[in-house]
Amino acid sequence: MVWRIHFTAEDLERIQVRPTLGPLAETVKAVGLLRCRQQPRASYKEWRGQVKDRLTPQMTALTALFPSGSKGVDLFMLTGAAPTMEQGIQSLLAVPREHLLVEMEYVDRQRKLPTAVWAFAETGGQARLQLAAAAVAAHQVLVEPYWTRIRACLHAEQVARLRMLAAGGPNGLLASLQSQWICWRPPVLEVLKAPDCDVPLNGRGIALVPSVFVGQVPMLHTNPNDPTAVPWLMLPPTDNRAGLRHLWDNPRPRGGALAALVGRNRAAVLRTIADGCSTTELAGRVGISLAAASQHASVLRDAGLIITHRQGSAVLHVLTPLGAELLHAG
Repeated sequence: MVWRIHFTAEDLERIQVRPTLGPLAETVKAVGLLRCRQQPRASYKEWRGQVKDRLTPQMTALTALFPSGSKGVDLFMLTGAAPTMEQGIQSLLAVPREHLLVEMEYVDRQRKLPTAVWAFAETGGQARLQLAAAAVAAHQVLVEPYWTRIRACLHAEQVARLRMLAAGGPNGLLASLQSQWICWRPPVLEVLKAPDCDVPLNGRGIALVPSVFVGQVPMLHTNPNDPTAVPWLMLPPTDNRAGLRHLWDNPRPRGGALAALVGRNRAAVLRTIADGCSTTELAGRVGISLAAASQHASVLRDAGLIITHRQGSAVLHVLTPLGAELLHAG
């Protein structure tokens, strides 16, 4: 069985290379991976071992949309790309009733969905809120502990594919996807996947999106509610077998990576400034001299990690978005 994705010259010019669809999409994919018995286990063995004892009944509302033997309800195609979990949840709550029903009915034709899940379609209802809460709970266990590494992995995939696109053009990029599952036979991209079907792009182009939790087999996602929407071809990271295993390594003690990067004292200064403080307060909380606190603040400000608000003789140091991101990652 093969999917045949047909490209026109216009489609080749409209290829997009994205870094990720966001944490909600990866959470939905992670749930599907746990629920699918046919997915390979080697690359995810450690991850499964870490998360299996942390699954809670609160996640049932989400897992119920993934009956065994199906790919599950394509929630993130309905919500669209969302760079943060908060944005993803807001989009999930706003999905029109009719759009969610289309996806649910498609899955139900293959594998019957539980009766209770049909209430999820009602926008603004208690069941939709329950589904959103289940997605948040699943994210906190399945994805959030690993998100910094996952995002870095997916960004690296995007950079590598963008370089391939720049060097070899659209044909070179599609040829580089060659694997046991994908074959580029211009102007058709063949994906070894059931059922056998032809997918004409008709000038829409396609978005190549890396995903950690897609498994080893690429997945094509189209929006049945919008035939003009750009399809997403979700692809596993290039080095799937070996490259994924480092994502599940036990994290370093909180702040260890940051201290190794900027030094223990400066890391402590950055953490203290996260709550907002003056130079005097900074010196007292970290246990350093006023001159040292001022010097550290100056270095961090020059690096774009903090900004200083001055009101007369008083100052208040606060983190910039970059500083907050570095602190969170460390």
